[in-house]
Amino acid sequence: MMAKVKKVSKYVLNCLTIVNALLVGLDPIWGIPYADKAIATISVLMAVIATYLLGDKAISKTKGEE
Repeated sequence: MMAKVKKVSKYVLNCLTIVNALLVGLDPIWGIPYADKAIATISVLMAVIATYLLGDKAISKTKGEE
């Protein structure tokens, strides 16, 4: 179960990264409404998922070394 969550988290993080990059790049050109708030929200979600993945990696590495 945890491996599935980890795999989905990686895909979600990659998708959010792509969407965030598109918003950052296209907002100055198209003037997308509320893009700054969307970018900030996506960045927070990306940080939370990345923290989960790093924590999971650290825990699994520690368990493997013991």
